[in-house]
Amino acid sequence: MALSVLGWCLFAYLIAAIPMGVVVGYLRGVDIRQLGSGNIGATNASRVLGAKWGLVVFALDVFKAYLPVRMAMESGLGDLPDAPSALAWVGLAATLGHIFPVYLGFRGGKGVACALGVFSALLPLAGLIAAVIYVQTLALTRVSAIGSLTAVNAAALHILITDAPPAYKGLVVAIAALIWVRHRGNLRELSRSRRSPP
Repeated sequence: MALSVLGWCLFAYLIAAIPMGVVVGYLRGVDIRQLGSGNIGATNASRVLGAKWGLVVFALDVFKAYLPVRMAMESGLGDLPDAPSALAWVGLAATLGHIFPVYLGFRGGKGVACALGVFSALLPLAGLIAAVIYVQTLALTRVSAIGSLTAVNAAALHILITDAPPAYKGLVVAIAALIWVRHRGNLRELSRSRRSPP
């Protein structure tokens, strides 16, 4: 059992570590790490490549986390007595793959799209809530970081107050903490902009 879980975690990590933003950027003749914020995620891809390609990167980042988790669910892991714990480890591995990709020297994205993919596989309603809250908050604030943090908070709250398996509750707390830490630079910038005179 432990070996099977470890194998799925490694698979999830390696798939989710594929830097879709960098791949799409190269196909467009651009290294997005050298432009904009330098981040490999969808927000910077939109800034550098345009909204259409940013959406492509976002969709690919969601899918690369959703796929291995869903595959693990439909494999023998989904039939284990403690399947939620095993799947939670796979989901965490996928998220870590995007944030700390081995292919880029462990310097990756912020994990928002991958988190959406993970929870869309494990708890589709939580994924839907996160997506709706993100779009709504982004429309109101025009700040992707605020949308991302609000969305992950909403998904976490939903999972924590429902009868979701304890392993999934632990997973969402861990992922939310990672995403907040990855956004600390954005939070500092927002704080400075609010203090700056108009």
